[in-house]
Amino acid sequence: MILLLAIALGIIGSYLLYISWKQNNRLAAVSGWVSLFLTVPLLVMDLGPEFGTVFALGLPALYVWLGIFREQKTQPPKHIDRQYKSTQFNGKKWLKNSGYIVYHLILLMLVSSLLVIAILDLLPLGRPNQLAAGVIIIPLVWSGLSFWHLASSKTRTPLLFSAFVSLASSIYLFV
Repeated sequence: MILLLAIALGIIGSYLLYISWKQNNRLAAVSGWVSLFLTVPLLVMDLGPEFGTVFALGLPALYVWLGIFREQKTQPPKHIDRQYKSTQFNGKKWLKNSGYIVYHLILLMLVSSLLVIAILDLLPLGRPNQLAAGVIIIPLVWSGLSFWHLASSKTRTPLLFSAFVSLASSIYLFV
């Protein structure tokens, strides 16, 4: 029964977020987030801390598909004539994009891992719980840092933050 209530709250929360996006309604957005956050303790009570947390983080991604199906518009296929131009090698662009790949996929993964490991080491949890929480939290921190860098107009701020956090975490963990 608690599981069904949590799923219903999640669907309602996702729908309220959809309404807030559609109508630019702040009250619907706050209500939607509150509803989604209320699903966490219900799922933890029903499924336990490990599975409840994973389901609470994963189910909203499935609820979003209801809104996607609602917004879907079918159109008849169109034949598009495209003019193809030859591909040219641009070394500067290649180096810049390679730098982005190294930064976002490798360096930010290391930074997020160091940060989460250092924070979880400060919490009074046993090693198995720290590992379980780390597996769940590291991708969230990693994607948050990457999104912050991509969305920021001043790219130096996230870069300096990442450097400071990795230095501080490394000092805490290895010294």
